Amino acid sequence: MSETSNKAGRGRPKILDRAAVLDVAMHAYWEEGPTEVSLNTICRRAGVAKPSVYKEFGSNDGLTSAALEAYAQCVLTKVLGILGGDGSFAEKITGVAALAAEDDTHKNGCLFVKMRAVKPQMGESTQALITAMEEMALEAYAKMLTEAQTSGEWVGNIPVHLGAAYLQAQIGLALDQRARGEDPKDVLALALSVFGLPAK
Repeated sequence: MSETSNKAGRGRPKILDRAAVLDVAMHAYWEEGPTEVSLNTICRRAGVAKPSVYKEFGSNDGLTSAALEAYAQCVLTKVLGILGGDGSFAEKITGVAALAAEDDTHKNGCLFVKMRAVKPQMGESTQALITAMEEMALEAYAKMLTEAQTSGEWVGNIPVHLGAAYLQAQIGLALDQRARGEDPKDVLALALSVFGLPAK
């Protein structure tokens, strides 16, 4: 092979591995904070050029929204699965609490909670996704509470929509505490007690 062809081979652009870049970005935002990691840092860690990232994701906003969507698919589906799955009201609510307080997946907190906290600093697409995910979670909590009322498992003395918002806020606070290295059990114990359930 000639020297010219060697140079040509070395100069060929690499194909960007979308899944690998998303994995790097998701974990960087998750572990360090969505506003604490630059696009340059993600490109360096993923071993890709910034123009390739822009070509694949359109913008920094495109990358952050894609990373949040990837997170939702691999992590938040667990929460929705518990809320919408089989089991009693007590099992569902304590299951979500245990996931927030004990599951190793959440040792760095929750990327959704972290992005929601800095939502005004996120791009338009990411903000829209945060809103959609928040509404989806609230709907799942509200559905669980409504079913618990219907079955008589929960005699609610607060409106369902307020109960759902309270649960979402307390779970988010617990996850935020875990990210800061604090014990979230007191927060979750209070959340459970409001719904007449003992803390585990």
